[in-house]
Amino acid sequence: MKEIKLDLNQIFEKEKQPFFKAEYEIKPEDLGIPADMGEITEPIKVEVYIVKNPQGEGYKVSYNIKGGIDLTCSRCLETFTKDLAGNHTVVARNGYNEEREHLRESDMDVHAMENGVLNLTSLIREQILLDIPYKPLCHPECSGVQIETDKDKKVLPEEEKFPSVETNNPFAQLKNLLKK
Repeated sequence: MKEIKLDLNQIFEKEKQPFFKAEYEIKPEDLGIPADMGEITEPIKVEVYIVKNPQGEGYKVSYNIKGGIDLTCSRCLETFTKDLAGNHTVVARNGYNEEREHLRESDMDVHAMENGVLNLTSLIREQILLDIPYKPLCHPECSGVQIETDKDKKVLPEEEKFPSVETNNPFAQLKNLLKK
């Protein structure tokens, strides 16, 4: 599994860059999405724009995902492709693991880095998993699995419903009970 890791300390402090902008392509096998969640068949394209966070430590990471994932509709069981396109923003911080009893709203958009290295593959994988609905639907008006109703079925004569049963079968008497 090949991961894309960005050394933000090197980019911003050693090279003195005011921002970082790049495009990447991540192969489906590099994302490691579990097969029961869905299947990515084409590489995912990612545009990344990173600036040093003006409000404190860390970096503001904006990224745009382009690609799709094949899911199974939970109503009709047909396979469909969900578009993963979207713009997202997180704050990347070193070793962000403060122990608190309650999460704050600002904690929801934080991604942890190790020694100033942002694992972009991990960030994209996390976003894709968050974008997969719990009960995927091919479209909101999906009517589900089509089941034959009695109107659609041909009514069989009584003899065809219950094939002949041998007399030495201990269940042969049950057939007579159903006729009553």
